Amino acid sequence: MSLFHVLQKELQETGPITLQAYMRRALTDPTYGYYIQRQPLGSAGVDGGDFTTAPEISQMFGELLGAWCADLWHRMDSPPKLSLVELGPGRGTLMADVLRAASVLPAFSKAVEVHFVEISPTLRALQAEKVPDAHWHDDLAALPASQGQPMIILANEFFDALPIQQFRKTDSGWDEMMVAEAAEALVFTERACDTAPFSPLQRLPEVETGDIVEACPDAEQVMRLLADKLTIAGGAALIIDYGYSAPSVGDSFQALHRHTYADPLANPGEADLTAHVNFSYLRDAATTSGLAGTQIVQQGAFLQALGLDVRAQALCASSPDRQRQILAERDRLAAADQMGHLFKVLGLASASCPPLAGF
Repeated sequence: MSLFHVLQKELQETGPITLQAYMRRALTDPTYGYYIQRQPLGSAGVDGGDFTTAPEISQMFGELLGAWCADLWHRMDSPPKLSLVELGPGRGTLMADVLRAASVLPAFSKAVEVHFVEISPTLRALQAEKVPDAHWHDDLAALPASQGQPMIILANEFFDALPIQQFRKTDSGWDEMMVAEAAEALVFTERACDTAPFSPLQRLPEVETGDIVEACPDAEQVMRLLADKLTIAGGAALIIDYGYSAPSVGDSFQALHRHTYADPLANPGEADLTAHVNFSYLRDAATTSGLAGTQIVQQGAFLQALGLDVRAQALCASSPDRQRQILAERDRLAAADQMGHLFKVLGLASASCPPLAGF
């Protein structure tokens, strides 16, 4: 039995479900969900993964974020306890690199208590190999927060995997995108909306009949929880993902299998499903909940502001035989035609937090 056959039977009996419900089921179904049953990260043709992320591409990414965290902790007056939190930490590579880079400040290493928000049993096992002293939580709501122990929260490619809604503008209003069963296959269909489909926080772009607009209620809920935690404990969050800075139209829902784009309805539970992140929506949700938000910057500019080129040069000097690879990794992270422009960075801070570097 596969999730495809389970959904096929359910849809035949109950009718179409929303795209949001389909995406949630495909990714987190307790038995068949993509993030529950498999280890998705890996290089094409090497270790069988479906996609890779910046920390897996180069150690420089995590090292620069480690320096960012240590600098912020120092400017927080070096609190004796700090919760260093990662949402969706993958194989634990980012946190391992962050901790290694930040270990130049022994007092920081002594202060840090690592927390992972992770639902995948498979990934938790991999994370434990790299960061064995971490604490794990099923969701952000379960993360402890207390005065006197500020937080630094990292979310790299976390929000793109949250289930989305899609709405198409019609002459009479809006239709919501649905998933149905037809002719032994899963197919897209549409249903007219009875009520206004968008959150008051979502600023809509100029839309014309036929345009698709995406929404992510889960992202708004996560931002509220994140704001609650940071308001209690103090501190900051750094969100890095692919998406757009201003409200936009268009269908960004996609599936990735073995580093190749796939039909998102063909094999639920066997491919990664994502959508582009609306960063202005995230910032509005956070500021409405009491946090301060930075400007939204491109990943390339952010990493360069943190010293990416200097770090690349240092690695080349210490490992001249790897110079070509190191420079290729640098370009992968920061070049305009690679991750440099598509990926954006947003910083969020509590009222007591110092200004955030890199913006």
